[in-house]
Amino acid sequence: MQQIKHRIAEVYARRERLKQALAAGELAARAGFAQLETTDRELSELDSRYKTLWDAANPRRAGHPAAAWARRTVFAPAQLDCVAAIMLKVLDGKCKMGPADKAAITAVYDVVKGQAGESLADEVHDLIAAARQGMDADLAATVHGWRTRAEALIAKPVMKDFKAFIGAAMPRTEETT
Repeated sequence: MQQIKHRIAEVYARRERLKQALAAGELAARAGFAQLETTDRELSELDSRYKTLWDAANPRRAGHPAAAWARRTVFAPAQLDCVAAIMLKVLDGKCKMGPADKAAITAVYDVVKGQAGESLADEVHDLIAAARQGMDADLAATVHGWRTRAEALIAKPVMKDFKAFIGAAMPRTEETT
C-alpha cells in the first residue's frame, strides 16, 4: 500500500506541474490537456487500486451488496458522472427505478462519491448531500437544474451503456446479517 501511496503522490505532483505549466503558457494547450487527461486516468486507476487494498485491509460491516460490488468495481470517470446524475434524478423525483434499484444505486453512490468524475464536480456532491438531508423549494429547484444539466453533459449512449452495465452487474437486495 505504501508503494501505491507514494506513486499517487508522484502522479499528483506531476498533475499539478502540468496544470501550472498550462496556466503559465509553458505548455501548448493541445499537448498539455492530452498529458493532463492521461495523468488523471493514471491517478484514478491508482486511487482505485489503493482503495481496493484499503478496503481489504479494513473490512466494513456487511451493508448493501451493491456497496460491496461498487468497492470491487473500477468505474471510469464518465460512469461516476452517471451515478451522480442518477442520484440527482432520484432526488428530483424523476427516477423510474423501483425501490430496490434506488437503494442499490444510493449504496453505489455512497461508495464512489469521493472519486473524480469526468464533468461533474464537488459542487454536485455537496448538493446531493444537502438534498439527502431534506429539501425546501429552493433546493429542489437547484437539484432539478443540476439534474437537467447533468443529463445534457452525459452523452445518451454513455448513460445507456452505464444503465445496461448496472442492470447486468449491480446487486439489488439487502443482505441479512
